[in-house]
Amino acid sequence: MSQETTGVPGREIPALLVAGGRPLNPSAMAAMMSQAFRGVEKPMVAYIGTANKDNPAFFQMMKALLKKAGADKVVFVHLAKKNPDLDAAREVLAGADLIFLSGGEVEDGMDWLNRHGLAGFLTELYRSGKRFMGVSAGVIMMGTHWVHWDVEGDDNTARLFDCLGFIPLLFDVHGEEEGWAELKTALRLLGNGRRGYGLKSGAMISADSRGALLNLEKDCLVLVNEDGLIRAV
Repeated sequence: MSQETTGVPGREIPALLVAGGRPLNPSAMAAMMSQAFRGVEKPMVAYIGTANKDNPAFFQMMKALLKKAGADKVVFVHLAKKNPDLDAAREVLAGADLIFLSGGEVEDGMDWLNRHGLAGFLTELYRSGKRFMGVSAGVIMMGTHWVHWDVEGDDNTARLFDCLGFIPLLFDVHGEEEGWAELKTALRLLGNGRRGYGLKSGAMISADSRGALLNLEKDCLVLVNEDGLIRAV
């Protein structure tokens, strides 16, 4: 087990970041995810699927994985709609043993949370010690920023937008096939000296609110912006 510490280790506000990318081996992914439930009997999970617009098929797939990982109950918190019951949503989220941020599109995920004023509420829960787990887009959402393109593929139209910022770092997931192009764009926009962390397919890390990272499955790729040149550290 290798460790990269980017902040002050030892503060235990648990968040588990899973890149995904193991669709043909759900047992391995469930085994990874089970680490989020250590020390909790019959854990109840609140599922947030805003990044995939509350896709029911995606929920069923992730529910099966979470149950296989040890969840006793998985509650779908429907938020990707105009008028959700926010009081009921907050009650489920506050009462859950773990909040799960699912995959999809990062911008969609953040848009629905911001639209309903829940980004700050989730941050309060995290800071109070609530367990969180994110997969794919959910990983990026727990970091500081991501990129919007007015014209897809044209970096001249790219700009950053804020994510939840639980972890004071920039993340990308399973971007190895395209050479981490999106992460590199984000780093150029953030400026000189900034670092980004790429979780390869099948990778998993534990992270805390001070930016301390522990590689649990595969090492992170670490990229840095050095006067506009993006290189691996």
